Amino acid sequence: MSQFHLSFSVPTQEHKINHKEPILFLGSCFSDEIAAKAKFNGFHVDSNPFGTVFHPLALGRFLLDCLTGQKSEEFIFKREDLFFTLDASTTVYAISQNDLVDKLTDLRNNWLEQLKTASHLFVTFGTAWGYQNIESQVLVANCHKLPSQQFVKTLTSSDEITEVWNLILEKLNVLNPNLTVCFTVSPVRHVKDGFVENNQSKAVLIESVRRLQENSKAIYFPSYEIVMDELRDYRFFKQDRVHPNEEAIDYVWNRFVESFCSKETLELCKKVKSLKLSLSHKSLHPESQETLTHKKKVEQLRNEFKVAYPFIFLD
Repeated sequence: MSQFHLSFSVPTQEHKINHKEPILFLGSCFSDEIAAKAKFNGFHVDSNPFGTVFHPLALGRFLLDCLTGQKSEEFIFKREDLFFTLDASTTVYAISQNDLVDKLTDLRNNWLEQLKTASHLFVTFGTAWGYQNIESQVLVANCHKLPSQQFVKTLTSSDEITEVWNLILEKLNVLNPNLTVCFTVSPVRHVKDGFVENNQSKAVLIESVRRLQENSKAIYFPSYEIVMDELRDYRFFKQDRVHPNEEAIDYVWNRFVESFCSKETLELCKKVKSLKLSLSHKSLHPESQETLTHKKKVEQLRNEFKVAYPFIFLD
């Protein structure tokens, strides 16, 4: 063998992403990492308005609430002087219950509008292990470090996941027939559940996605397999040996754009990256004439770029 690893081909997708149409990301922290890469490369991106959410049913509830506009109850609680919801991460909060309800409603309405025009929705399932709030009987998006006796831990079945997501895919197809829904499974190990339990969870997620593909036009991007089977080395992970490091994320991103981008889009990504690197350059001598000249030149390039490509996201 000329290589010391197994490689596999990632299918080239028929429906490409481009810089003119929004692309949306939902799911685990790995989804946030890829969304950040897309944003840096100039794409119009929105990611996880309710914060990082790992469980398919919690993600599904967010989308169903957006699509139906029929949220019956907000699962809100107060901690010290702030209000949070079991439907979102700790990044979503307010100083009063009414303010939080308004914020949640605005976030859902905004996402509904984006779903109407987006070209792609990328959904990353993180774990099938979830925590059900005993009082509300709802599987929560985040426990917010509330007392453990308020929750029951459960492994969600593939039947439960596919039932919810088949309904979501049907509604998304009615809302936006041109929307491509792409599922991924996060390569981040949930080792706090246990190594065996983590593998059980990932197996449920992979099987769920397979079944969803059978009943819809949804597609799958193998980020889990790229990290676990192609890279397959702890040098591609951070010190916790759980989260892929920057090198691994870059590798997955490169496989991602090879699959989803045309040659023209890839060339534009290179131009965006080059400009952004120039804009982020830090000089050792900020008051020097050389630095001032460089800043003026880069700003001129930025203005010219925005005229030539007004649809590029540079901020």
